[in-house]
Amino acid sequence: MANRYVDNKNGTVTDAETNLMWQQGSSERMMWHEGFEYVEQLNAEKFAGYSDWRYPSKEELSTLLQEEENLKTRLYLDPIFRPTKWCWTSTRREHHMAVYVDFYYGGVYRMQEKYANYFVRAVRDAK
Repeated sequence: MANRYVDNKNGTVTDAETNLMWQQGSSERMMWHEGFEYVEQLNAEKFAGYSDWRYPSKEELSTLLQEEENLKTRLYLDPIFRPTKWCWTSTRREHHMAVYVDFYYGGVYRMQEKYANYFVRAVRDAK
């Protein structure tokens, strides 16, 4: 799809294919559980004029994975986004495991939720 992503010039990108609006992403890495507080803070501040941001599910965030690696960024992520290698999802698995999307290797994986510091890319319905 041509022009699938639109840079809204306010720290967000709209995906015309899924009708989701994405935050460019956190500037700092955090533990999985801190992502929930981070999204709450975005809502309290009305980031980009909205207060309905959420922590994306595994299914939502994986829609940003590209089939081919971008040769400039070396990521499986459109270059319109901030080049982050790993982003947490809200999806949790058994034994204190959380799911993250790896834009460096182009896959979806699990990690101990208190073991790694990854980025968070909040999402909302574009409406």
